[in-house]
Amino acid sequence: MHGRIPLASEATVAAAPEDDAIDLRQLLDFFWRRWKLILSTATALVALTLLGLLTVTPRYTATAMVLLEPRKEKIFGAESILPELNLDTGNVDSQISVIQSINLLQRVVEKQKLTEDAEFGGPAKPGLLSLIKGMIGLADSEVPATEGTLPPDVLRAIENLGKALDVSRVARQYVISISVTSEDPDKAVRLANAVADAFVVDRLDARYEAAKRASTWLTERIENLREQVRISEEEVAKFRRDNNLASATSDSKAPVSDQQLAELNAKLVAARADTAEKRAKFEQAAQVKDKGGNLQAIPDVVRSTVISDLRKQEAEVTRKEADLIARYSDQHPTVVNAKAERRDIERNIGAEVARIITNLKNDYDVATARESSLQASLDQLTGQSGDDSSIGIKLRELERGNAANKTLFENFLSRAKITQEQTAFEEREARIISPAVKPKSPSFPKKAIFIPLALVVGMGLGIAGAVALDLLSSGFSTPKEVEAKLGRPVLAAVPLLTDGERRFEGKVLDPINYLMKKPLSRYAEAVRSIRVGVQMADVDQPPKIVLVTSSVPKEGKSTLSSCLAFSAAKGGQRTLLIDGDLRHPSTTKYFGLEQRPGLVDVLTGAVAPEVAIVAAGPIVVLPAGSNSQNPSDLLGSLRMRQLVARLREAYDYVIVDSPPVAPVIDARVLAGLADKIIYVVRWQSTSREIVADCLEQLAPERKVAGIAFNVVNESKTPRYGPYSYYSGKNYTGYYQQ
Repeated sequence: MHGRIPLASEATVAAAPEDDAIDLRQLLDFFWRRWKLILSTATALVALTLLGLLTVTPRYTATAMVLLEPRKEKIFGAESILPELNLDTGNVDSQISVIQSINLLQRVVEKQKLTEDAEFGGPAKPGLLSLIKGMIGLADSEVPATEGTLPPDVLRAIENLGKALDVSRVARQYVISISVTSEDPDKAVRLANAVADAFVVDRLDARYEAAKRASTWLTERIENLREQVRISEEEVAKFRRDNNLASATSDSKAPVSDQQLAELNAKLVAARADTAEKRAKFEQAAQVKDKGGNLQAIPDVVRSTVISDLRKQEAEVTRKEADLIARYSDQHPTVVNAKAERRDIERNIGAEVARIITNLKNDYDVATARESSLQASLDQLTGQSGDDSSIGIKLRELERGNAANKTLFENFLSRAKITQEQTAFEEREARIISPAVKPKSPSFPKKAIFIPLALVVGMGLGIAGAVALDLLSSGFSTPKEVEAKLGRPVLAAVPLLTDGERRFEGKVLDPINYLMKKPLSRYAEAVRSIRVGVQMADVDQPPKIVLVTSSVPKEGKSTLSSCLAFSAAKGGQRTLLIDGDLRHPSTTKYFGLEQRPGLVDVLTGAVAPEVAIVAAGPIVVLPAGSNSQNPSDLLGSLRMRQLVARLREAYDYVIVDSPPVAPVIDARVLAGLADKIIYVVRWQSTSREIVADCLEQLAPERKVAGIAFNVVNESKTPRYGPYSYYSGKNYTGYYQQ
């Protein structure tokens, strides 16, 4: 290494691993760097939101509450004809569908005259698809109303009311919430109450219509039964007249056998009805048992007080068992006892259910035996009744038919009276428990929600845009980033000179004259840092031939080369500046030496080096000279190597301004002649990938002393992470500008 002292920045890159932890200073610098973009995005979105809120018509929502409840007082007998309102989940949802139905909404539309209302009866606003169709001549054609359908204005009002209506069940209660949204708060209240009233009236109408239909059917059936009773009575009377038999109801001296026959007849009818009822109960229980159903759901079991008491005991023991299990293990004696007690109760319930089913069987057997006994008595009596048993049998058959017709007629007549009463009895199954009230604030738009939301979304979009800008930035932002990405030390960060900083005695100086006029400025100090950094790269053998190059044009390498030459000359060194860019000789043009012989002429042997070298203040310059068709061959020639050897002996410091590495090969040719290379990288301009690739091309020479981070805007560098100490802006007061 020839006594080379590694720079602190190199040691840092080699020794300090990257920390993956989130640095709050980096976040703070990120926001400080991009606060204008973030704030402007958020402000713009909030402004657009406010503009939208001002243009959007506010809408108000009013809500009415309707309670569904079954009949508490029942008219005896009517429940078999008029079913109650079932309040399970499915039926409650069905009532919601009823409220949203066209028939109910049509009542509201007609009663509230919504077809004349501009909001609900007016034509719907055309959507984007309709507008596009209209522009291309494919406007939707109106469908004419056919016979039996509603008029278009009514349908439109119903559709708009349905869109403004929101019906929902309140939690798991039997309460339905009816909400209507409108541009007018008073109209929203009026329509919400109108829909609720229409639903209550609809329930009453439904009950009334059902009772009316039942009453009509019963009336028609009664007329038929009345005719059957009349015919059966006439048949009995005619049979008695034809057979000279007296009526049992009018003749007190009727034979005893006839009186017994009438009594047995009535008892037999009652016994048959009782047997049929008990047979139905028993067969129902038997079917449930055969199919493996729940025997405890049988009506007689449900009505059993013993079963009810046992179920209460079972519930208490189950609760006690659960509590004990929560506190003890399953093997604890108290838990075992609780489980045993619960099993005993379950066995008792099963035994009681079995006993009830057995009783149903016994009741059925007893009723069957009683019916058989009455039938046997009737048969025995008919065998002893008078001289002509066939006449008695026929008479009793006619009388039984007549009695059955009378009984059926009386039952239907009673049901008809009950139904008529039910029709006139208006008990409500739905009632309004909370009428709609006028809303104090609009339900849409909610400024308290939209504005903060717009601010949050705007901040998010601004941050996303700022992150995208940072990610899309292909250049280097900080010296630390250069060192981390390239593995090369940064010799110095050369600041950007603004027009205000370069103004001197009424003139705007170029960087070279600025360096000469202000040798103690931050800019001059950065140039000295580069020069000293190159010398410290090899202390034992300080480099004399220094090549200055970059990746692409317009990175400021020619200006920096001239400044380095003037800085070295001010330091007392014999300095020569060579314009090695034979294709675009910027240094030659700066000194106005385009017409003088230069490097090309020396390499072609046209002039001697002493003739081509020109004094320019404290330094001497070797311009590019004449145009050349093969600059890379000239720079790699033997004469070029001999010239460099002579200049090494004649000067203390030779700076070669080289072409950029990416476009041409000249820089790589000159790199073999130089002792050290200063690689110029422009701040936030040169792509990181291009710089890395070009350095890789120069890697075989291993002569790159470091990176000159050029044209750094120091007003922004403190906003790039914790390495802002590289920026001279932090030490502005120390320099003499």
